[in-house]
Amino acid sequence: MGDLKKRVISGSILAPVVAALFYFPPALWFFAFLTAAALVALFELAGMARVNGKYPVVILSIIAIIPLYWKLFPFYMIWLLLSPLLFVIITLIAGGGRKEDANQDILKGVVVMLAGEVFFVLPFYSIYLLKETGTALPLILLLSLWASDICAYTMGKTLGRRPLAPRISPKKTWEGLAGAMLGTMIIIVAFHKPLGFAYGPALIIGAAMGLLGQIGDLLESAAKRVCDIKDSSGLIPGHGGILDRVDSFLFSAPFLYICVQWGL
Repeated sequence: MGDLKKRVISGSILAPVVAALFYFPPALWFFAFLTAAALVALFELAGMARVNGKYPVVILSIIAIIPLYWKLFPFYMIWLLLSPLLFVIITLIAGGGRKEDANQDILKGVVVMLAGEVFFVLPFYSIYLLKETGTALPLILLLSLWASDICAYTMGKTLGRRPLAPRISPKKTWEGLAGAMLGTMIIIVAFHKPLGFAYGPALIIGAAMGLLGQIGDLLESAAKRVCDIKDSSGLIPGHGGILDRVDSFLFSAPFLYICVQWGL
């Protein structure tokens, strides 16, 4: 079975399930769902980077979501400083400091941990905050990024001529980027009233979200090229791993939450 066929079949099955999970669960269960998804994404990130001591890295990273849930933001900042220290101590106690690649292992683990705590824990938490703000807001975010992907693929395939970043993602084009921005604009404008946006700001916010989604995608593509892998995992047939599916949320989710809070 070809990759495209796998992608269509798995997407058709999973899309309604994911959409339901973004809309129906109450805030607490939605938080649990997001935490589980973040945990899988962190395992994929640590696996991509071939981190030795993957479990301490992932566990210390996901703990960062606890002070955020209770809105203890100073403790989250403290944890950003404390978790690398704990990782180094755990590594030394386990004898990792005597290994030939000790310096590389420790540095790699700390970098992956901080990346997880900032670029994964915070965006997932932003999606939860959207749920606290309005039941339908996470679903609107999800639909906007799906529309962005569909429009980017369609315009890239039909009109794409100028490569966007060939050394990072050879198939991406400027025309595809325009499609990505158009897709999010359509959804954000269509739901501008539930989001609390005026029509004009909704156009700008939608375009910005499409751009930010593509930047997140490029960031993950760059990470995969550095790690010399095609997909973050094979969890979702035709789509790769959780990390491959959430990269567009990295910057767009916090951005949308900030815009909603500012009441633009």
